[in-house]
Amino acid sequence: MTSESLTLLKRLLVVIVITFGLMVLLTSLLTFAQTTPEREVEDKIPKHVPIKVKIRSEKEKAFKDLNNEKWLRDFELEITNTSDKPIYLLELWVIVPEVISENGTRVGFPLRYGRADFIQFETVATPDDIPIKPGEKYVYRIAENYLQGWEAHKGREYRQQPRKIQIQLVQLSFGDGTGFQRRDGKPSSRQ
Repeated sequence: MTSESLTLLKRLLVVIVITFGLMVLLTSLLTFAQTTPEREVEDKIPKHVPIKVKIRSEKEKAFKDLNNEKWLRDFELEITNTSDKPIYLLELWVIVPEVISENGTRVGFPLRYGRADFIQFETVATPDDIPIKPGEKYVYRIAENYLQGWEAHKGREYRQQPRKIQIQLVQLSFGDGTGFQRRDGKPSSRQ
């Protein structure tokens, strides 16, 4: 082998090693970017219940950021009525499954739209009741008293920021005696 071909072989090996190194580095960076931890929202609402839920896109990045200590203030849940009937009551729970209270229960926050009387399915809508119409959206936020309670409790307990929340159905009423209730989305008895 001539010295010229030996030099060419060395250069080729250097190019191969550098190329391989760059491929490994790029693969590692892509894997890290895809697995960067963020807060998750788990939609536990049964699929037959006619609503869609999602974190509002304007707040999603701040809400998902595990370093954001005010993540609950950035929580905005957008629901869409996908039924062909107006919704007069929609009650949901935001559950933080990783956080257990002093009495051993999971911590959660209620979200309610509509008049509390609709908890009784016999309650019929009046002209004063304002529904979420078919196709309309409504945005829930956590009430200030719950935000303050969370922040005070969190400060005393030194807990890590939760990585997951769950959205669960409590009740949905169409204001005509029909709707859905419980986590399993049981239809009201009049349906």
